[in-house]
Amino acid sequence: MKHRLVVLSVSLVIAVVVMSSFASRSALGLVVRACEVNSALTGSPYPCLKVVRAEGPLSSYAVLREPADKERTILAPLADVPGIEDPRLLAAGAPNYFDAAWKERADGLGLPAWKDSPRNFALAINAANWRTQDRLHIHMGCETPRFRALLKAHATEIGSVGFTSLKTKAGWWATFQATDDLSNLNPLKLVADGVDGARSNMENVVVGVFGSTLPDGEHGFYILARIMGENKARGSAEDMIDPKCAANGQARQG
Repeated sequence: MKHRLVVLSVSLVIAVVVMSSFASRSALGLVVRACEVNSALTGSPYPCLKVVRAEGPLSSYAVLREPADKERTILAPLADVPGIEDPRLLAAGAPNYFDAAWKERADGLGLPAWKDSPRNFALAINAANWRTQDRLHIHMGCETPRFRALLKAHATEIGSVGFTSLKTKAGWWATFQATDDLSNLNPLKLVADGVDGARSNMENVVVGVFGSTLPDGEHGFYILARIMGENKARGSAEDMIDPKCAANGQARQG
């Protein structure tokens, strides 16, 4: 009876959290915590899609539909990590949330389009001054036509040694890394070390990771980054990601 009351109490708390608006910048943290508690007590990750526990204190995470927009899928750590600017993410042994998000793509999480367009799949994270929540979260989906066109237009400029300035209005930097997955490639550390001024200004950095297959068949990832300043040109995570992969069709070449 006592166990049932605990479960009922947790369910009521979860219901309140889920129904609450995203006006509070701590709302995502509350939802993730509710998922963690419910998973521990009942075995269900609700209201998340999945809860993954790991040994490292920062490595556990949840995958969920964004409460304010049920079409968007995001990955967020269970730990209280405010955002990309958290110095723990650049420390030795830090978790690679982009790698975790890429691996979750393989599971599909109920979205067949993700499996159909593995090389169009994209991940992105917002800068602190652009996000609405103070809990780190990676947007998951497919590249939008706008960013597919951007990468195609600059494909011949982008190399694999360091980052190339694309000389765009938004100030994008880009690199291409040939690899089948992100297990040995941490985009956050790559950006911090490779983009001028990024490491000391991570709170203003936005990062996009785009799976790709080059014309010669080489597989890898384009990594885009920009430092947000007074220039408010479009380039948020939401601009990069089509959560339903509806506009992608066949895998992009080039």
